[in-house]
Amino acid sequence: MKKFTAVLATGLVACSATLIAVPAAHAGGGDSRGRTETVQEGGTIYASYEHMSSRFRPEDVTLKIHEKNKSEVLASVRLEGTDKCPATSDCYESVFRSEPVTLPAMGSYVIDVVAREGQPNEVVQQSTGYLNYGLNPKLTISSDHPWASYDRRTVKVSGSLVAEDPHTHEVKPFAGVGVYYRADETRGQGWVWTNDVGRFTTTAYYNENSPTTTEFAFMFDEQYESLSLPFRKQELKFKVDTPTGTVTAPYGSEIPVRGKLTRVADDGTEKPLATEVRIGTGSGADTLVTTGEDGVLTTGYTVEQGGRVSVRPTDSNWFTAPAPHSFTLAGPSRTSKLSNVKGTVDKYRKVTFTGKLGVTEGSYPAGTKAKVSIDHRPSGGSWTSTGTFDAAYGASFKASSPKKADSGAQWRLRLVKAGVDSTSVKLGRTYTKIWNDGVSPEGVRKGATLTAKGGLMHKPGSTWRPYGGQRIRVWFKAKTAGSAWKELGSTKTLSDGTFSKKFTAKQDGTWQMRYTDTVSTHYADHGTEDYVDVR
Repeated sequence: MKKFTAVLATGLVACSATLIAVPAAHAGGGDSRGRTETVQEGGTIYASYEHMSSRFRPEDVTLKIHEKNKSEVLASVRLEGTDKCPATSDCYESVFRSEPVTLPAMGSYVIDVVAREGQPNEVVQQSTGYLNYGLNPKLTISSDHPWASYDRRTVKVSGSLVAEDPHTHEVKPFAGVGVYYRADETRGQGWVWTNDVGRFTTTAYYNENSPTTTEFAFMFDEQYESLSLPFRKQELKFKVDTPTGTVTAPYGSEIPVRGKLTRVADDGTEKPLATEVRIGTGSGADTLVTTGEDGVLTTGYTVEQGGRVSVRPTDSNWFTAPAPHSFTLAGPSRTSKLSNVKGTVDKYRKVTFTGKLGVTEGSYPAGTKAKVSIDHRPSGGSWTSTGTFDAAYGASFKASSPKKADSGAQWRLRLVKAGVDSTSVKLGRTYTKIWNDGVSPEGVRKGATLTAKGGLMHKPGSTWRPYGGQRIRVWFKAKTAGSAWKELGSTKTLSDGTFSKKFTAKQDGTWQMRYTDTVSTHYADHGTEDYVDVR
């Protein structure tokens, strides 16, 4: 407990030549409230009082001590040494010791300050501090792990507090009292409270920005105990299998980068690590990729210039940084070429390109590939990418665009970042449209006649025109769960583009007319789905 001095700065404990500020537990707020705490001297327990008011004098003060959450006063004591406060001074921030305190049992009690007790101008300040009624307290602390690391990000720091019973001098757990703690850097500070057996616990949460070592300090009155928890970095091991040495590859190609990243865990075993890896020349345009859960790095690096390329995990305070892997790119040349390129568009407006990626001269590492863009340019417009795909050097490719074709626009392939384009090709067909289609009557008895009819148009120029002589197929899907579409019959359009076909109503279901027997110059089209209820 705190030793009393004539003038004592409240909340300061001097331990091991270190001065640590401790806020009063539940002390009253505001400069006008007095602050109280516990002092012990010569085997006797006292309350100390710091005078923080100009509304009354120290000699007017009586300290009322009671149990928490109870109003019955168990001890009422006056202050000693108030005669040393000059009449010309308010003795602001002066600290006075009370008369000896005797309470019925060991524990923590609440102190109220009462000034001019019983007088009309009486002042009462409740809960100005705690009086810890126990002799020669002893504080011990420990942690559930001797360090913090990537494997151990949460560490519990626990302790116990015992004291002598002032009446029997038996050493007992000091229950229900507040212990102040502080941890350096960002670990925080505050009060923890002992349980029925005098134990307390606080939890420290670490992140990769935590300090190298965190010092935990616990204080109870005069008792001071500290604990250092090191922040242990784990060793990273990074092995890159390819590429190594000097690599020759064409401009815009993507060379394979393969490796594995592991960490040395707290138990000494190597474990894979999923984290970001940085690949580049350090020019500010590095590529960030993430290793898999198995620690394996499987990616590619696009050749844009010659020079030394570094492959290294991103910095993390959890780990010691391994030596980066590096390889050298020979000055690349624009030797990539696209050959045998062919673009087609099917009746469903799907654009597909085939071809082969190679080089005009030189060589490339096994597994090298490049990203190829499928570009589109409408009449009078500019080129835009509709999507990309990966093509391997020395191999044929086949890829389709996610964008559907229109009636006729330019399409091409382009090696991304390589400045190599294929010859453009105009791809497109004539639009067709099934219109005014349906099945009637809508509600019909079983066995009655249904008529599927509509019209077909196409747009060979700027206007829609009837499209005669074309086959229209009629499809049906029964209402029964799990039913599939099936073709029931077909008919041809007349010169005005109209068509009709009669069927016998058999069951509820959905009908649809489809134009799929197209010539190579026209797109297909599907009519609307029409549900018919058969009674």
